[in-house]
Amino acid sequence: MAKVKAIGQRGSWFADVDGERLPCVHQHWVAGNRYHDPQAIPGEKKWDELIGAIRRGRVILTKDKVSADQRSFKRRGYVAVFAVDDVKVYGNDLTFRLANRISELV
Repeated sequence: MAKVKAIGQRGSWFADVDGERLPCVHQHWVAGNRYHDPQAIPGEKKWDELIGAIRRGRVILTKDKVSADQRSFKRRGYVAVFAVDDVKVYGNDLTFRLANRISELV
């Protein structure tokens, strides 16, 4: 599996991998091959942009330092690029399946 570099910016919910801008999602919300973020806010511009990008089928999984109340995340690094499917939003819950690990990140 190829190892590639992700380049992000502080405060951005996206990073670039090989010239492609991909949404970043937190490893904290992964159990098995399922992702479940219970704090999504559909209808807010930043969230709608993130959800739309996730629906395109590829994400970057990130390692983060998580605050005690699980509301604040400080990126510590990048894990891998994943293909995703079964993206659903209901209420404040954002869920999807990590379908395939595409590349490792350094």
